[in-house]
Amino acid sequence: MFQHLIEILQGLGIYGVYAVMFLEGASIPFPGIFIILSYGYVLKLTAVQIAFSAGVMSLIYTAASFIPYTIALKLQNRIPPKFQKGIAMGQQLFNRFGVWSIALTRPFSIGNYISYAAGLCKVRKWKYFLLTFTGIYPWSFAVLFLGKSYALFLEKIGGLFPVKQHGLLAAGLGVLLFFCLVGIGGFFMKRWKFKGKE
Repeated sequence: MFQHLIEILQGLGIYGVYAVMFLEGASIPFPGIFIILSYGYVLKLTAVQIAFSAGVMSLIYTAASFIPYTIALKLQNRIPPKFQKGIAMGQQLFNRFGVWSIALTRPFSIGNYISYAAGLCKVRKWKYFLLTFTGIYPWSFAVLFLGKSYALFLEKIGGLFPVKQHGLLAAGLGVLLFFCLVGIGGFFMKRWKFKGKE
């Protein structure tokens, strides 16, 4: 099954990454990080290609993020209850950090809801565009780079151990995701406990 996914990703090329970023930017629930990490592994881009691709990915994400922004702007009081909790969290971040929360939250899942909060708060479009791009570019670059780095790691390790690379890739991506989630969770737990003591 994993080999089939790799073949599909190779067939789509960089356009698959762009499609994933569009879905992410449009606030459609989608496990984009796994696919983009896989693309970083499959495409074997140079550092310059990663930087350029991350820029295009960020532009596509930013353009797509105007969909939820516009929905919130136009439908102020008619947003489905399913999204109300996420929007309330986004508005709390807005109150605490101001418009910089648009950039700061992009790498995290709350970043999808911040588009709605920005629309509800009527943030200027040019400012929203710049902050969204600023927030998503480092994430895009880092995820592609991690995928590429993992490919280089597999090549080095592959010569040492007779293990199938796809099993090693799946295990490594799982471990990487685990540590990322633990790190992000620990950061927010510490932050919320610190804020609660004030």
